[in-house]
Amino acid sequence: MKHINVQIRHTFREANQLADYIANIAIGTTEKQQFQEYNQLPSWGRRIVNIDKQQIPSVRIRTRKINNKNND
Repeated sequence: MKHINVQIRHTFREANQLADYIANIAIGTTEKQQFQEYNQLPSWGRRIVNIDKQQIPSVRIRTRKINNKNND
């Protein structure tokens, strides 16, 4: 048997927002939808493409939950 080197890497949805957006559209409908051209995308999808073309970074901000316990 041949040895195969495999590397698996997790990618946050921010790395491919358009794929995440289209996947959410697919989950929310039972109808078949195809987007083969830019102008067929809904406006939010076009916005994602434009932001990506301009190389504007998408930052994930994670807030920490603070437990506020009163010891009165």
